[in-house]
Amino acid sequence: MPDTQPLRQGDPRTLGSYQVVGRLGEGAQGIVYAGRAADGTMVAIKLLHPRLSNTGIDGDRFLREVAAARRVAQFCTAQVIGAHMEGDSPYIVSELVEGVSLQKVVQTEGPRAGNALYRLAVGTVTALAAIHRAGIVHRDFKPSNVLLGSDGPRVIDFGIARALDSALTMTSGVVGTPAYMSPEQVAGQRVEPPSDMFSWGLTMAFAATGRPAFGQDSLPAVIYRVMNEDPDLSALPDNLRPIVTACLSKRAEERPSASEVLFALLDSQAEETAAAADADLDRSLDAGSRAAAGSHPAPDPGPPPAPGPGPVFAPPHAGPRAEETRWVRPSGLDPVSAFDAGGGRGAPPSGTPFASSAGYPPGSPYGHPQGAPAAGAFPPPAPGILPGAVPGPAGEGRSRRRRALLVAGVLTGALALAAGVLVTVPNTLDHSPDPVVRQNAQAESSAQQAPARTPSSTPAPASTPAPEQTPVPEQTPATVAFDGQDGKALKGHGKAVQSLADTKIGDRRVVVSGGQDGTLRIWDPAAHKTLHRLRGHQGEIYAVAAVTVGGTPYAVTGGYDHTVRLWNLKTRKGRLLGHHPIAVFAVAAGQVNGAPVAVTGDGDGMLYVWNLKSRRQTKAIRAHRNDVNWLAFGKVGERTVVVSASADKSLKVWDLTRKKQYGKTYKGHDKAVFSVATGTLGDRPVVASGGKDKQIRIWDPKTAKTIGKPLKGHKGNVYSLAFGQVEGRTVLVSGSTDGTVRLWDPVAREPLGKAVKAHKGGVYSVDVVTVDGRPAVVSAGKDRTVKIWKLALS
Repeated sequence: MPDTQPLRQGDPRTLGSYQVVGRLGEGAQGIVYAGRAADGTMVAIKLLHPRLSNTGIDGDRFLREVAAARRVAQFCTAQVIGAHMEGDSPYIVSELVEGVSLQKVVQTEGPRAGNALYRLAVGTVTALAAIHRAGIVHRDFKPSNVLLGSDGPRVIDFGIARALDSALTMTSGVVGTPAYMSPEQVAGQRVEPPSDMFSWGLTMAFAATGRPAFGQDSLPAVIYRVMNEDPDLSALPDNLRPIVTACLSKRAEERPSASEVLFALLDSQAEETAAAADADLDRSLDAGSRAAAGSHPAPDPGPPPAPGPGPVFAPPHAGPRAEETRWVRPSGLDPVSAFDAGGGRGAPPSGTPFASSAGYPPGSPYGHPQGAPAAGAFPPPAPGILPGAVPGPAGEGRSRRRRALLVAGVLTGALALAAGVLVTVPNTLDHSPDPVVRQNAQAESSAQQAPARTPSSTPAPASTPAPEQTPVPEQTPATVAFDGQDGKALKGHGKAVQSLADTKIGDRRVVVSGGQDGTLRIWDPAAHKTLHRLRGHQGEIYAVAAVTVGGTPYAVTGGYDHTVRLWNLKTRKGRLLGHHPIAVFAVAAGQVNGAPVAVTGDGDGMLYVWNLKSRRQTKAIRAHRNDVNWLAFGKVGERTVVVSASADKSLKVWDLTRKKQYGKTYKGHDKAVFSVATGTLGDRPVVASGGKDKQIRIWDPKTAKTIGKPLKGHKGNVYSLAFGQVEGRTVLVSGSTDGTVRLWDPVAREPLGKAVKAHKGGVYSVDVVTVDGRPAVVSAGKDRTVKIWKLALS
């Protein structure tokens, strides 16, 4: 067992079921203890400092985010065992690794060289490839988070920076260590896998030289160099220098992915190891682990690889040996980065992307978790943006000016960073999520359906005055009300049912549901039976939408595992569409100019737009400051739009043809907005929204003003809304955590009949469907059931 220090007064003697036996160390986030499980297994336990909780950490969100780290395959990483709360402070339990940090080894023994440096490079990039494949970004990769043991290097603390960053309030600061941060991380921009590769390059430079590549003097000076200067890498061996140089490009899109670097390093190994690696990431991870542990001989330092037919990485502003520091991508790899499965960063679509807020470039999904792409798996990048291409003087000048402007802003905040808002990050964990309700279902074109969502614990901005109201058209008098449950409840899900969508398979009308048990189920509402159960997600499905692609019915789903999946409902086969860097809470699908399109929203406030015919992500937009809880397709005149509802209390409308926000932001809810639906009153398009304030608002999308007063009646969060037609009359259906489903007249702004107590524990999703040729309401909830409710018209 690693050396431990005696426990001090005030240290816990037990944490959950673990006995605390000693101290291993203390850092910026907390104290690391050695612990013993009930079966005698030794573990490492990191208990976060109480001051982090006092500055606004959201424990539930922290646990939910770090839990994702358990998906990381154990290749050169410390396995995450669990995560729990001790009072208000989270603690993380992980495998206890026998070893000393790279930071300490270099300080006491000097720089690494030869085979030791090679094994370090292979082992650490193997770990990053496994981490990125799980949809996680480390965010705090540095020498102190690399442990050197008898079986090679192990990377620790992956996934926790992301969780800590999202769980802290905005006033709590930035997560990371400046000397090993990427330019985009220093600037407060969106952090994705290329940021880890920048940090990996700096860590390799430190290992080879014994000093931080951008110095270790004043914080403003270090930040300036990170943003504006190139490090001296002349001390690195020839076989590593070109790779590190590529990773330290100031432009994230020019850096190679972890899998590409791993392939390149393995290509230089003995022939049998390279053959075993092939172009398959699983075998390469295994080969990388064995190489890092010394199971295969490392090559002697030699000249860089000879130029091949593929593109090269050659960052602008190369140093004195620029002609020698060119790195050829491994053979068989497409120029697009290996995690750019959706055609995002490597090959941006033509046309202007959605406008992003300052400092947040459009994001791109991670790549195929199944393994490395085969040659030709991706199209060539658009002209002028080939990763690694050396820009001409004009491009270089623009890049320099852009960074200079960024530096001015970054340096302004450097004193605040130095004052202690920068924090490093703990070990990784396990979490059993609460019954979170995150979803979105959507019918095609002007979808009139809305799935369910989870309450947000993140503080929201101050409330805004109620918007002006606009008049509403009259509606033909008639009485619509619930007429009892139609048949028995549909049972089959093992946990809460989060989202619903309806569509047709051939001539049969079906309902598709997604649940916390990770399954997608297809139901025949007329026959009251399950048709099929589909599996693919690793964890909860939060959102389901239905759409037709080339005449074939499909479902699009998003979930806790960060993935977006596309399901052919006819063949009942699913495939990965792409990744978000965080859980996907909302999905909508429809047709845009005749093309099938899906829009997905996540816990970072990002929207991704997907072309379902080409199976590619085409656009990304930073839409909100907080969770995107729901999405709904609709029409405003001739415009096809999608409406987003967020935990930041706002709604926004996005013109999918013109690729920009349409109209003003809707502000009226004084708490998180969980649900949204689109419909028409007469010829007039409308938007309905509901949320944590227990109220439903109806909006005119052309004016962004509310129509009439809010609808009141629910005693819990309004988690789902859907418009529908009953004998020519427009109705609005709502579902709430109070367990009831309500029917509303959106014109008269009054309830229709009495509410029905539909589900124990809460209603998570509702829709208006047709059963045996008659309109009905379908609902789903926490009690694991789907129910159908008859409607009566008099």
